[in-house]
Amino acid sequence: MCLPRTYVAVFFLVLTVPAFAQQAATALQSSVQRDPQAVALVQQSVAAMASTLPSDSSATGIVTIVEGSTSSSGTIQILTRGTTETVETVTLSAVQRSVIFSNGDAKEVVGSQSTNPSLELAVSDQCPDFPLPLLLAALNSPDFAFRYVGQETLDSVAAQHIQMWNTFSSNSHLKHLALFSLRDIWFDATSSLPLKMSYTRRAGKGATPAVPVEISFANFTKVNGVLYPFLIHKSLNGTPWQTITIENVSFNTGLTASQFQVE
Repeated sequence: MCLPRTYVAVFFLVLTVPAFAQQAATALQSSVQRDPQAVALVQQSVAAMASTLPSDSSATGIVTIVEGSTSSSGTIQILTRGTTETVETVTLSAVQRSVIFSNGDAKEVVGSQSTNPSLELAVSDQCPDFPLPLLLAALNSPDFAFRYVGQETLDSVAAQHIQMWNTFSSNSHLKHLALFSLRDIWFDATSSLPLKMSYTRRAGKGATPAVPVEISFANFTKVNGVLYPFLIHKSLNGTPWQTITIENVSFNTGLTASQFQVE
């Protein structure tokens, strides 16, 4: 996920490293725990969005970005393939930014410059804008853990709150990444559709700066039997950042692995 230049400074201001961070990391790295209530909520949400996962998806729309005291508008393209490949490309008048995610690895491109983020950042680089593939990827992975948090209210809407994270239990060398994969998700208690997702991006452990990210989903619209959020709001560190309005969505268009290259 490419952050705007304005938020580079934020990385050095948000130094929220709780005293219990090490204990939390140890807990997340423990054996896989799949709370039946949390798993059922994710399964219900997946079923509400589609009876079967499309092989790929391609969505385009308009994005408005707030960076400090300025705002700009441009276009956005969101591609997904299977459950573990995504590309999000934002095109503005001055620059194009892309985040490519493929099976745990990622590449971030700004203009003609590309970088491969640290593994700690890459674990949260899968595009969440179309939440169906991301949720299915977690359900299908034996390494993912799920925890039910409780019922809450979001903007006067009853919501069910869960947490999910990758324990990396099948790869001991990557277990330290569990803490960086934690996502909180709220589902509409009536429709089961995702309302909000939050997580924190950090490039490393210890005193490494952290930036909280929140994504809110609305205006789910059925396209060829699949519900897709046509309005997406994103915030960084509690500040509004992006408003995405989807205009067109297509499924099963024949996207190939070459469009998701991270090398």
